[in-house]
Amino acid sequence: MQYDAIILAGGQSASELKKIAPYDNEALIIIGSSPMISYVYRALRASQNVGRIVVSGPVSELRPVLGKDPDLMFVEGGDNAMASFANAVELLKGEQISESLLILPTDIPFITTAAIDDFIAQSEQYQADFFYPITSKDVNEHKFPGVSRTYVTLQEGTFTGGNLFIIRSRVVDQVMDIAQELVRRRKSPLAMAQLFGLGLVLRYIFKRLSIPAVEKRFGAVTGVTGKALISGYAEVGVDVDKPSDLHLAQAYLIDPVQI
Repeated sequence: MQYDAIILAGGQSASELKKIAPYDNEALIIIGSSPMISYVYRALRASQNVGRIVVSGPVSELRPVLGKDPDLMFVEGGDNAMASFANAVELLKGEQISESLLILPTDIPFITTAAIDDFIAQSEQYQADFFYPITSKDVNEHKFPGVSRTYVTLQEGTFTGGNLFIIRSRVVDQVMDIAQELVRRRKSPLAMAQLFGLGLVLRYIFKRLSIPAVEKRFGAVTGVTGKALISGYAEVGVDVDKPSDLHLAQAYLIDPVQI
């Protein structure tokens, strides 16, 4: 099965990041000699699991950057990430949308084809509607020593959230509102727990919260089944949203082959 993939490329550059990378759209920030979105696109295109790719963002600026690809589509982004996602879904619905969608933001230039394929392979072992990768603190700090990330301690260990998702197409409309709230709160473990109720907050505070408990409550709140997948690839969790992240990317990444 091939997945339709959506790159959310409508994000405005954060004020601190913009001071050292003067681009309105973060997708166009240059790393090495290539725009940041190029790294995400190349990792997707090299995956045998990915068919069509939709880029949701400023089409006139992004189309010249990514060149010609018969399986590459563009749609204008919305006012926020979920609106951009909705626009991409509407475009794909007119083209017979795939059973599952892979969604990525444009600010994860560290992402690799191997990390994407591993996430997809793990998801195919379960019958859930929504999949979300998490990586352990040990994995992150081994790969990117000193990188600043938000961690949450669960019974199974200390983890940070990833920056890509898989969702079954049949439940997209059903979860649109709750997904927007999840995106807004994703970098605050306490805010995420609050969304799911006082019980989870207390279990989080007293370090008694487990992955199955979160998954169960997610299903109760959203009406769909969710599954957290532990990834061995730190690349799924490190995004570029502050100057230190951009400095890391500039030092670490080798330009993708020019398109």
